[in-house]
Amino acid sequence: MGDVAGDDAALRDLSRVLRPFADARPLPRRVFVDPACFELDRAMFRASWIPVAHVTLLDEPGRYVVAGVSGERVVVVRGADLELSAFIDGCIHRGTPLFEDDEGKLERLSITCPYHGLRYDLRGIAEARACPAFGLAPGARLRPVRAVERLGFVFVCLEPATPAFEEWAGPLPPWLSRAQMHALRLGRRVTNEVRANWKLVVQNFQESHHFTLVHPGLEARTPWQRSDSVDFGGAFIGGTMELRDGIDTVSEAPGLEGRPLVASPADARHVSDALLFPGWMTSLQPDYFLSYRIVPEAPAVTTVIADIYFHASAFGLGFDPSNVYRFWDRTNAEDRKICERQQRGLASPSFEMGPYAPVEDGVHAFDRRVAAAYLALSGAARTKKSER
Repeated sequence: MGDVAGDDAALRDLSRVLRPFADARPLPRRVFVDPACFELDRAMFRASWIPVAHVTLLDEPGRYVVAGVSGERVVVVRGADLELSAFIDGCIHRGTPLFEDDEGKLERLSITCPYHGLRYDLRGIAEARACPAFGLAPGARLRPVRAVERLGFVFVCLEPATPAFEEWAGPLPPWLSRAQMHALRLGRRVTNEVRANWKLVVQNFQESHHFTLVHPGLEARTPWQRSDSVDFGGAFIGGTMELRDGIDTVSEAPGLEGRPLVASPADARHVSDALLFPGWMTSLQPDYFLSYRIVPEAPAVTTVIADIYFHASAFGLGFDPSNVYRFWDRTNAEDRKICERQQRGLASPSFEMGPYAPVEDGVHAFDRRVAAAYLALSGAARTKKSER
């Protein structure tokens, strides 16, 4: 399926995904196991706006973060003028990575290659005059990457042809627009390896009728029958779930325990989930915000970077989020286990996907975007090949 436009069977399979929900078929098995499809996945992420950090991690000049995006190491740094710059982490001399840590602060407001000492300013421009031995042309610089600040987060995009964030993302979920996203502060980060294709991880996020068997703890707090799905028409797909009576938040404890709201009062009785296609899964809880950044590593290996944010004013005397952490450690482990189990089943060459369940419209919305991206990327590759 690396060239779906030239494969009649693959084209037929993807066309079925694009049909209206009542007549559609899920993504075929091979998109979860085929290395050629994985290369399309990487191209898909490369052409998307990817969140890499909350703005609080870049709150002063010299602060930087490093994130993996589609096989590249991308650096985002705050300049002395408070503007953001982003570039690929690799010295233009011999490609040596310039940064060892995932985040930190450049106290001298400059970057020095640890191999031969070539220096750069915080915009990634090489100091050619200060390093004449390298014979660099004026203006030589690290390969730039676009970066924007939206919803309290920094997003980057590797593909210059991708439209600006607003045009690409389309309408925002209203609960994110109403939430106090800029007031967030990171409570904890956990990075997990899931031995499953990244699309299975996202599909699992896009439906909740597995709660009864997989997540009894979630079902007791947010019954899946009280959920719905919303397709905003752009890169965002969302859905909400009502909290059960007597429950004020999703935690081992039923109450907020003094934590201030992150969601607006209008959204305080719901859990509001949103996927920013392809791989940013978010869940706005009344008093905290879950962020899951999906990083495809191989056809059956996915890194999930799971962050839990609270309102900055929560971090005072007596703040103890352990009930939240324990609940999500258990729930995330349940998701990881079921996704890995499904991946083992998909390894069977004889397996064929069954139809959508009536409540899997959110999964279909995701599948449609994957199928459309595959067709577009394969068609573009075919056009380039014919032009050679």
